[in-house]
Amino acid sequence: MNDREYFLTTSLSYRLRAAQQELASFRSGEAYVKLRKDYEEIIRGLNLTVKKLRKERDDFSFSRKEITGKWMEVLEDVQKEHEKEVKKLKKVIAELLDMVASLKNRNAELDEKRKKALHDYYEAASKLEDAQGLIVKLTAQANHNYENSSLPSSKCIGRKKITNNREKTGKKPGAQPGHPHHPRKPMKPDKVVEIKTEEKLKDSTRYVPTGNIVSRQVIGISVVPTATEYHAAEFYDKKKGRNVHSAFPAGVKDDVNYGESMKAVLFLLNSRCNVSLEKTAQFVSDVTGGALSPCVGMINGLCQEFSSKSKEEQDELFKALLDAPVMHVDGTSARVNGNNNNVVVCSNGEATMYFARESKGHAGVKGTPVETFGGILIHDHEACFYSYGSDHQECMVHIERYLKDSIENEKNLTWNRRMLELIQEMIHENNLAPAEGIADEKTAEFEARYDEIVRKAAQEYEDEPPSDYYRDGYNLYLRMVEYKHNHLLFLSNPLVAPDNNLCERKARIIKGKINQAISLRSLEHLTYFCECLSVLDHFATDGADNLYQAVKEIFKRQRPVKPKIEKSESHNTDISEQKAG
Repeated sequence: MNDREYFLTTSLSYRLRAAQQELASFRSGEAYVKLRKDYEEIIRGLNLTVKKLRKERDDFSFSRKEITGKWMEVLEDVQKEHEKEVKKLKKVIAELLDMVASLKNRNAELDEKRKKALHDYYEAASKLEDAQGLIVKLTAQANHNYENSSLPSSKCIGRKKITNNREKTGKKPGAQPGHPHHPRKPMKPDKVVEIKTEEKLKDSTRYVPTGNIVSRQVIGISVVPTATEYHAAEFYDKKKGRNVHSAFPAGVKDDVNYGESMKAVLFLLNSRCNVSLEKTAQFVSDVTGGALSPCVGMINGLCQEFSSKSKEEQDELFKALLDAPVMHVDGTSARVNGNNNNVVVCSNGEATMYFARESKGHAGVKGTPVETFGGILIHDHEACFYSYGSDHQECMVHIERYLKDSIENEKNLTWNRRMLELIQEMIHENNLAPAEGIADEKTAEFEARYDEIVRKAAQEYEDEPPSDYYRDGYNLYLRMVEYKHNHLLFLSNPLVAPDNNLCERKARIIKGKINQAISLRSLEHLTYFCECLSVLDHFATDGADNLYQAVKEIFKRQRPVKPKIEKSESHNTDISEQKAG
């Protein structure tokens, strides 16, 4: 037997012995007696505890009644005090309600006053805003001049003097030492005046004759009329019963006729030099000593005669304009019989034509080279012109003026000044560029800077929206976004000029005539004058040796004869026969 089995056997034997003893005590009754005794002791202890608890309960019940009574007394006192406080509070509440009602009435009055004051404030603020906007608008209008708008300098009141930016050299005006002398051209003398020798020069002891003659000329001018008289033998026509004679040369139809030299002088004074009809007639009368006294009506009709005799030159100019790759076009107003009409100016530098029209727009373009032109048009953002030509370049000088106007009236913005500097730089680069034009890299750089400035303008106008009274700067920004290609075309095409100054200069000629004449009598006369001006400009630009001689040659021509419808034999009579009759 091992140790484990021994241990288990011993344990079980002890447990069996204890159980046998316990069983013996129950069989003998001793265990029951002990249990009962223990139970009775427990019961007695519990009874004592219950008795003690009952006593404590009875004592507590008595104390609770006493305490409850006292609490009821306290509650009655508290209730009385509460009622007093309630009455007092009700009185205060009533007073407060009266005060609230009074305050409500007062608040209603103040609210009405506040609403009225607020309404007055908004009305005053609105009027102030309108007044400030109107001030901006009127200031912008007052500041418009030839530098920031399309107004000519002659229309600007109190315009400033145009400064001379050339550096002073300190030299006296006139010919400079070392420069070749350009003397006046001497003429063959019509009269020689011998100057008497002074007495002091006859002193042979001091003065010795050299044999040379010193001569000086005084050249004057005299206008001497010449007259050529034609004689023709007169005959009596027994068949028709009237006097007849041989036909006179063309242009000799009146008893006294003016030749081409006279017509050229009168025409140039009136149409080229813008001398009025009356002053032209008076001048010719004065310089001829009253020998010639042309009438105003004859001078006024010279435009029509010159126009009809120079159709060949006009057709050549029209064709030259159509054949050019680039053409400048502009319009200017002209007063005709008190109404505003329009003159369209077309030029390519070598050829210039003027067209009188009743109005602008497509009706004004009809019949001009612009209508069928296939090249590039340079103009001042005339929307109508965008319907013609293959491409368009806007006048950047006008853009510069509008930017200056925006700078003066939108001082808080920066894009306008930057764009003005960029345009000036681009034009300067174009002026210095070789014949093949600006380099592609430089053009791309200019375009990138243009786009960046336009984006800056969009940001600035988003932060500070334009006023309703001054939107010129904002409208210019929108225009530069939409017409970017037409603003920068001159960078990529060397044939295109960045401005329309050519037409501006040509238009000044017609403006000078309009200012002198104030108002022409008919659109027909304006048409004749425009046609004459086109030919005169051609003679001046083409380098004619003598404008007067060129005009004389035109007046020598025969006026084109319109075909006549022969109704009967009596209507086919020779003009000379009619005059003789």
